[in-house]
Amino acid sequence: METLVIGSRVSADVDGLNCFLFDERMGIMTYHSGSMKIEQPTFQCFDDERHILYSVSETETDGHVYAIQVYPDHSCKLLYILPTGGGSPCHLSLSPDHTMLVISNYADGVLTVYSVWENPSLLFQKSFLGKSIHPTRQERSHIHSSRFTKDGSSFFVADLGLDSVLWYNSDLSEKTIIKTPPGSGPRHLELSKDETFLYVATELSSEVLVYKLFSEPILIQRISTLEAGFKGENTVADLHFDSEYRFLYCSNRGHDSIAIFRCDKRNGTLDFQGHCMTEKEPRNFTFSPSGAHLVVANGSSNSVTSYPIDRRTGLCGPSNHRIAIEQPVCLNFLGYQ
Repeated sequence: METLVIGSRVSADVDGLNCFLFDERMGIMTYHSGSMKIEQPTFQCFDDERHILYSVSETETDGHVYAIQVYPDHSCKLLYILPTGGGSPCHLSLSPDHTMLVISNYADGVLTVYSVWENPSLLFQKSFLGKSIHPTRQERSHIHSSRFTKDGSSFFVADLGLDSVLWYNSDLSEKTIIKTPPGSGPRHLELSKDETFLYVATELSSEVLVYKLFSEPILIQRISTLEAGFKGENTVADLHFDSEYRFLYCSNRGHDSIAIFRCDKRNGTLDFQGHCMTEKEPRNFTFSPSGAHLVVANGSSNSVTSYPIDRRTGLCGPSNHRIAIEQPVCLNFLGYQ
């Protein structure tokens, strides 16, 4: 059995972090335990070397990050709590060497970086000024996520409010600003296997943008996550490659689906393959450790669903299991079995 942790948008009087056992053969989830009374634990990342789970507390002001030791029997111990320096922290990235934690504060556009290897210490904190064209979603900076390169030498930061992706050296000395189309609203990021292409999920325009990463990155493709003729409201959420970097998946909230693209590894471009239809408001999603199943957190359906994946086409079959859980947001498979 694999271990799946689900973070939810709930108050501290209920279990916001819940552990399930995941059957890889059948795609079935079985409740194991709930722990840690955290206010709005909407996003987590896991240090699989030291077995520390980091979780945001996504409060609108004075956000925090909790560092939680996870033991092989799935019991937990709170190690420490860090202030995020901003409001509504919604995403965490851990450097490949597990020494740096990057926090995205959505509400006020504050980017915060901590050293977390031994005694946690603040390395960097910055807020960004400006706005873009959407009158209510882009009235100021809204940092939404970050993404490290494999060697940890640099990381990318998506600013939904300013239509920008910031590209930092890991020593935080320099940055490149990648401008996205006005009103697009960059939310989540992925890199190609050789890290020569950057993929940007744009929440407001429901697209994936593809950039060739030169010293001055170039936009080479814009591709919709929606089928032609769709007229409803939609916002894009999460973005992930499969383990072989053959297919890129992106979640649609409104259309309520996961868009699936085949990736041309030579030129980085995407071809639309189809949709995996989900329940209401798919947010974060992940792949089971074997890659056999797609697991989706459906925020407004209060459910998590799993779907078998055809490894040849990248497409998904009908859901093979569903669990009820209040307002799930984030899914993480841990390194314990």
